Amino acid sequence: MAGIQVKPVAVTRSRLLGVLEELECRREHYYTLYLAWPLLCGGDGILKDASGPFVDQVRETLASEPVSRAMQTYATGAVAFWSNDDRRVLVIPPFEVASEGVFEGPPYVTPLAELLERERTVEVVMVTWGAYALGVFEGGHLAQSKTGTGYIHKRHRKGGRSEKRFARRTEEQKKDFLRRVANRVDETFAGYRSEQVFFGGNRFILDLLTGESRHLRSNRQRVSKRRLHVRVADRSALLGSIEEINRAVMFDLSERRE
Repeated sequence: MAGIQVKPVAVTRSRLLGVLEELECRREHYYTLYLAWPLLCGGDGILKDASGPFVDQVRETLASEPVSRAMQTYATGAVAFWSNDDRRVLVIPPFEVASEGVFEGPPYVTPLAELLERERTVEVVMVTWGAYALGVFEGGHLAQSKTGTGYIHKRHRKGGRSEKRFARRTEEQKKDFLRRVANRVDETFAGYRSEQVFFGGNRFILDLLTGESRHLRSNRQRVSKRRLHVRVADRSALLGSIEEINRAVMFDLSERRE
């Protein structure tokens, strides 16, 4: 199995559950592998000492550029359904694989299905310069939210002292905006204990905001490595974020068999 070129496919939770239902009906011999991210990242885990043709194929797949990039983005681990006579599917789930294991027989989909169907409380922080949208989702329901805006001067192009004056004003406006957003974060999420925090925006804003927010500092370890795509931080983007949060990445390698 050489030169893996299969592209990643983003799949909704409902679509992936349909794939798992289809796999569960198969009776061919499969190897099902559940791979935890911390162990994969550290070079340990079940693949370290395992052997056999299918293990080499899985290792090669995980090392391929498209799979490696997606795994680094999600940092949740992977699940592989591997057959020499039927399908080969690799899934990078939206939430972390809790424990590792190798199973032989029909595809063992139960742990992944339970991971997808579990009701979770997650927090969403979306911030762009001049706008923010905050929300708490319990399951798929938006239980708490707050949106707002703040004026920030656009870049001044005249040059000289005027440009420097406007640049200083813009920096002060950004600092004031982030302080106000941090206060809203602390107020909005007070009393909630979520499993994860998802951020939409650039890392520069997140780092600055974390410095201002007690809530983000105390929950730094629960901030997902995955960044949500957001152009404008508003209620519409917030409502749409839960689908992105629950989206997985799937690689169907069935046609790459040798």
